Amino acid sequence: MKSNYLLILSGILSGGALLLTTPAQAFHGGGGFGGGFGGGRGNLPNGTTDRSGSYYSLHHGSGTFNSSVTRAPGSTTGDTTWTNKNGGEGTHTFDNTYTKTGNGTATGTHESSTTYANGKTSSSDGSWVKTAPGDSTYTGTHTGTNGDVTDVTHDTTTSDGVKTIDSTYDNTATGKVTDVDKTITNSEGTKQVDTTKTLPDDKTVTSDQTYTKTSDGYDKTGTVTGPNGGVSTDNKDVTFTKDANGEITRTATGSVTGPNGGTKLIGNTETWTKTYTPTTPAPAPAITTAD
Repeated sequence: MKSNYLLILSGILSGGALLLTTPAQAFHGGGGFGGGFGGGRGNLPNGTTDRSGSYYSLHHGSGTFNSSVTRAPGSTTGDTTWTNKNGGEGTHTFDNTYTKTGNGTATGTHESSTTYANGKTSSSDGSWVKTAPGDSTYTGTHTGTNGDVTDVTHDTTTSDGVKTIDSTYDNTATGKVTDVDKTITNSEGTKQVDTTKTLPDDKTVTSDQTYTKTSDGYDKTGTVTGPNGGVSTDNKDVTFTKDANGEITRTATGSVTGPNGGTKLIGNTETWTKTYTPTTPAPAPAITTAD
């Protein structure tokens, strides 16, 4: 029972069912399943951003990684490779497209695949429609490492600065359905994220998390109420530093205290260097004049 509860707790703290926790998605620009897609590429400059560095996790070991993300008009593509401390290698690739269809509306597609160090694979693909600023719908599938296919939908609406994301995960192999409903409220220097996860047996897990901006990162504190009513508390401090050589380090430390009072420490560190190569504009067509 304890291990099942920790699994549920981990899932809801990571943002919902089926979200993967791998180096490919931990590093910026990972383009993972469901993460970040649907917001469009905004005003980010065209070009390629390369990152290389190392990672360490208190419970998942250490290793090195390289990632590359290329932004172009209407698309963002990328790939990440990582090597763990035992020499095992993994890869993650993604391809997102974006087509503006009107004032505040757009359509897009998403594809991604991951090969893990143990040789197993997972993948996702889908399509996305933006119906108004802050409102969109994503529909797709996710194929897990066990081969099960899950139908996925995300409906996002925004009203008075509050974003609501209603997600459904329907495992077509088992018939089990999980619903995740999330509200995100932003205010000056803080963000409140409230999540309700309804399990296939109709029991619920709720999470209330508060993010507070700091001078060098952010702090997160919150509570999670499990399917049997037990309440856990969690906290995390995330900092970013940059040295004189341009090397960036992200450090996260914290803990989770379960309903029975047991505490588990959490922590991870990623250090990387980053280079950006702008896309060279195509030459302007030659202008000819009659003699």
